[in-house]
Amino acid sequence: MGVEIARSRRSLRAFTLLVALLVLQWGLVAGNKTPAARAQTPGPPNIILILTDDQRFDTLKVMPEVRRLLVARGMTLRRAIVTNPLCCPSRASIFTGRYSHTTGVYTNIAPNGGWSAFQPSESNTIATALHEAGYRTALIGKYINGYGGEAAYVPPGWDRWFAMTGPGHYFNYTVYDDTRGFVTYGSRPKDYSTDVLRRQAVSFIRGAPQGTPLFLVVAPFAPHAPAKAAPRHEGIFASAPVPLGPAVNEADVSDKPAYIANRPVDSSSGVRKRTRDQWESLLAVDGLVSRIMATLADTGRQNNTLVIFTSDNGLSNREHRWAGKQVPYEESIRVPMIVSLPGEIPANSASFALVSNVDLAPTIADFAGTSISADGVSMRPLLIGRSSSVRDSVLLEHVQRVSPPPTYCGVRTSSFTFVHYVTGEEELYDLVKDPRQLENVASLRPNKATRLRALTESLCRPVPPGFSW
Repeated sequence: MGVEIARSRRSLRAFTLLVALLVLQWGLVAGNKTPAARAQTPGPPNIILILTDDQRFDTLKVMPEVRRLLVARGMTLRRAIVTNPLCCPSRASIFTGRYSHTTGVYTNIAPNGGWSAFQPSESNTIATALHEAGYRTALIGKYINGYGGEAAYVPPGWDRWFAMTGPGHYFNYTVYDDTRGFVTYGSRPKDYSTDVLRRQAVSFIRGAPQGTPLFLVVAPFAPHAPAKAAPRHEGIFASAPVPLGPAVNEADVSDKPAYIANRPVDSSSGVRKRTRDQWESLLAVDGLVSRIMATLADTGRQNNTLVIFTSDNGLSNREHRWAGKQVPYEESIRVPMIVSLPGEIPANSASFALVSNVDLAPTIADFAGTSISADGVSMRPLLIGRSSSVRDSVLLEHVQRVSPPPTYCGVRTSSFTFVHYVTGEEELYDLVKDPRQLENVASLRPNKATRLRALTESLCRPVPPGFSW
């Protein structure tokens, strides 16, 4: 009996060992085949563009989730410059990769701007390019200034459409939803626009077929003025310190153009309140990013998704006594920009190379394996470490609306900003010696001004309406 039991035990151990070896062998074969298959047909990456509204380049410090999930996993582009620092023209450039003088969109309203001016470009955008390449596309949030009204429709290239039409930004607004038509949201906490957009973005990602790459643009209004926090975030930064640099309420503006030199100073308390309001409104955007990244992980897409976080333009908060955008100063033309793609873009990296919003569409097309006719260039060589730069300068162009600043053309290089106004006034700043742009050296450095004026003339063609040298 004891011998039989021993034999039975040995047989059981042998059988168990055989099963284990078979399982191990199957696992090794499967493990060897699966990566090989993926290497042969990895498929194009999913692409998500998160586009805020009027966000300054120096505000990522109040967004811990963006820093944890994007900055730590991707590349921060510290010299991202928009060519025309105003919402509508900048978004036109982002969607097309083209300058204002190509799109014809210079301002937020007709005749030289707004949705009516952009419509001729809608058939040739990054959305149409990716849709034709097999992507499932969606826009959720703000589109182009002036979009809406009874004639709202879904522009070419978009499979899912959830676009805000106004009049409110954070509460009491209307959305054109391709599945339900016009939908109005009220003033309840759950109607807060950033949260509504977050839920729609998550729904789109979860509903997208696994075998189809997705392209998603999520465009919240935050921190556009009047910035309003989600109810749960109100007052969080009420006592936070807001340091003010020497450019805020600049003491001596006698070297600036007349539209700046004639402006009064503002109270420091007003500057700090606006800053805190902007910070608080960004906290819900931070949560939106966190939820999108979690959803990508839940759906198995995190490791094959290109994520771009940026803004349409910056915002001056009384730097050089100016409040708003449109001006060719750093606070207005410079934006945050982070790009991540695991395995291709180095994690926790940063670059001081010059890039522009006109480069976004070519970059997205490049990663997607397609192309788009554009004025901009692909940033991919820079992002994946094959190049240390992709451009030497960024064109600056602006058309005056009802109020200043006057129409101008200019150029931003790695070290200088030069601007020529239709009034004949010029500005030149040495950004290495004077990063705050406190001293206009146009008259002190005539040779440099001449060279940059010539560069501007070569880039700014055709010139903006009403502009002359």
